[in-house]
Amino acid sequence: MYRIRIHGRGGQGIKMASRVLGTALFRAGFTVQDAPKYGAERRGAPIFSTVRAARLGSAGDTINERGVVQRPDLVVVADDTQLAIPAAGTLQGIGRETVVLVNSRDSADTWRHRLNLQAELLILPAASEVEDRAELPHIGATCAGAAACLLGVIEPEALANAIEEELGSLGEEV
Repeated sequence: MYRIRIHGRGGQGIKMASRVLGTALFRAGFTVQDAPKYGAERRGAPIFSTVRAARLGSAGDTINERGVVQRPDLVVVADDTQLAIPAAGTLQGIGRETVVLVNSRDSADTWRHRLNLQAELLILPAASEVEDRAELPHIGATCAGAAACLLGVIEPEALANAIEEELGSLGEEV
């Protein structure tokens, strides 16, 4: 089973990212659970979303776990400022086997040193610096695509179809 957490801020498309990733995994033949977790719904507030996926037909094809992913296999951090906020819980439950993907302008070595991490740390290069971190352009979709690539079990066509299914009703411009 895959256990994934995506962290960011309200307005960055984190909830949408987990829905797209969950739909793409479903289309790839997995049983899926995806759920956002946030407090007060406001732009810029820390939020995270979780995805669990189990391969259909395998011994673990039923997902019996509920609630927050305690021991993630993959943690995606859309906004590196979250790493400085202990209450955001971005690093909660990670172990040596966890892959941590951080959207940042800083290097993996810099973050590994700052956080004293033993987990594998990868950088998703930040495309632009914005004053309001909630306005990072398309970061939710970028995180969903990066997570899909890292999992290696989702075909690009399944991901594109999931994006169309989840966002198509918002119009062609989106």
